[in-house]
Amino acid sequence: MSENGNGVAAGGEMAAILAALDQHLQRDWRDTSPAQLHSELVALEQAQRRIRATQARVMAAARESGTAREMGFINDRQMLTGGLGLAPGEARGRLDDAGIADSARMRASGTGRVSAGQLRVIGKALDALSDECDDEVRERLEQQLLAAAEKSTTRQLQEHAHRLLDTLDPGRTERGSEERARRRSVSCGGQGLDLMASASMTMDPQLAALMREVHARWGQPGRLWPDPDSRDTRTDGQRMHDAMVHALQLALSADARKTGAPAAIVVRMNLDQLTTLAGCGETDGGIRVPVPQALAMARGNHWFLALCDDEMQLKLYRSRRTASRYQRLALFAAYGGCTHPDCDQDARHCEAHHSGKPWSAGGLTNIDELALASGDCHAMIHDTGWSTVPDRNAPQGVRWIPPAGTARSAHPPPAKAGPPPLTPLEAPIWPFALLHDLDRAIHARLGAANISEEAA
Repeated sequence: MSENGNGVAAGGEMAAILAALDQHLQRDWRDTSPAQLHSELVALEQAQRRIRATQARVMAAARESGTAREMGFINDRQMLTGGLGLAPGEARGRLDDAGIADSARMRASGTGRVSAGQLRVIGKALDALSDECDDEVRERLEQQLLAAAEKSTTRQLQEHAHRLLDTLDPGRTERGSEERARRRSVSCGGQGLDLMASASMTMDPQLAALMREVHARWGQPGRLWPDPDSRDTRTDGQRMHDAMVHALQLALSADARKTGAPAAIVVRMNLDQLTTLAGCGETDGGIRVPVPQALAMARGNHWFLALCDDEMQLKLYRSRRTASRYQRLALFAAYGGCTHPDCDQDARHCEAHHSGKPWSAGGLTNIDELALASGDCHAMIHDTGWSTVPDRNAPQGVRWIPPAGTARSAHPPPAKAGPPPLTPLEAPIWPFALLHDLDRAIHARLGAANISEEAA
């Protein structure tokens, strides 16, 4: 039996759980098989999800009964921070959980169906709804996200939530622009005795996209590393620091007349978004940017409209093994990121993979035989026996097949869910005149919007 500081024993169920955990902590895992270790990890994750749900119910009962005051604490928060030693953020999370203890999403956690990250995504999606949405809309959104959570990663669930919110509340992007502008902030503290300073940033979509671009260009292992003959030992945070220093040095040393244009960021959007200036585009670094802001970032740059024909060299046959710049742009426009069902990596960190016949076996570097794959997923093909098959009917254009004899081969993953390609991978190139007219129309629309804002 387990007792707290007042000598009162915990309930019989918790006493049994704690006793079982004591035994579990004493186990030696060194000679355990990978399959057994994986099973233990799955069971531990299930336990954490269910403990969170029952913890929320107990905390809700404690708040309702005034337990904190009865036990000598000022309030519930002090009972958690002073009595249980939780950090303020942890205490706030426990109290928030208590507020939704009887919700559908917390009950789903109690059955082990959703993870902590998925709960967070669902909660933020519900908070993002307009106050004008009634309880029926909120309940429907919660149930739709819970159903999607069972077959989605956290990032896939978040993308699904974005699409549902765009349908339920199409005006939220425009309505939230003032709030995003209010919350944007970058602050840098003074130097300490060690000459180091701390910074804090709350980034709007434009700055987030630029930061992701800086990381992709100069924050990867080996970039800006002074000795090419030695291994890059910097952490990801250190590489990002060096990348920011390099980017700021370039910006400050450039011709002042040419510094108005942002970095070359590719944004994926469709023609409806261009004509209505509504919704969000997605950068090749995985950042969602409101369409008007994306167009403002693109001022002075060339348009690339997906997708083109052989004039843009989308079919290279056997002339080269690696994809060209235009092929990578086309793949990003079509698929958005890695095509493996379990991977959430964005296009910036993906490679062009020969999805049918490998290059070494005579494969062709043609756009209809290429797919995006992250470095880890690409390595699985060579190291673990995974294979891919082009499938133009699949949402992401390719199917991933597990190696034979493995547990997943009996139940192969379905093709990655998500929006279909914006347009087929083979289409005639858009005439320059149309591009020119579209460019002029968008600039005129943005100019009129700026004038109206200044007048207001």
